[in-house]
Amino acid sequence: MGSNLSGSPLLGRDEKHTKEREHASFFNKFITRNSSLIQFVKQYDNCLGSREQAERESDAADFHTVIPCATKSCIEAQFQDVYTHQKFREVQAQFRGKVNCITRLTNSALGYSVYEVGEQVSSSIFNKFVVTYDSVAAEVKCQCLLFESRGILCRHALSVLSFEQLSQVSPRYILERWSKKVKRRHTHQEQP
Repeated sequence: MGSNLSGSPLLGRDEKHTKEREHASFFNKFITRNSSLIQFVKQYDNCLGSREQAERESDAADFHTVIPCATKSCIEAQFQDVYTHQKFREVQAQFRGKVNCITRLTNSALGYSVYEVGEQVSSSIFNKFVVTYDSVAAEVKCQCLLFESRGILCRHALSVLSFEQLSQVSPRYILERWSKKVKRRHTHQEQP
């Protein structure tokens, strides 16, 4: 088991607080303590319009530009093709982190394999993670629970998929909500 908090399933809590601070910071650009109710409503509308514009620009960039892959992995290219730039950068960080992982098969029977993935976190410290892979169901699961908490495969699971010499991940690991083709329901679409 990992000896620091980076392998903790509670990691998503810090991410939630960071997003709350980002939202508060964003609104603070438009609204002050001394704003009247009328000013608040107008500024709130301006704020949402600004946010929608930023999303439209980001969506356009996702369709018209490509972030190069950091590795030669076909799996990374699979995510590059589907995910928004922002989410793909998070996935890339996991691919880059994979270089610090050493994968060892500990048990295998009937298409179900158990791996120990050692991740080097400093010159002499390795955190160990147990990763299971079911070749029949094409399912990989790591005890760090990054996929369950943040919706992206962790470096430990990616290391096992490389060890298994897979060239694609199951569609269950490509979440539609991170797709650049997803239609945002909260963004106002003007009718022609």
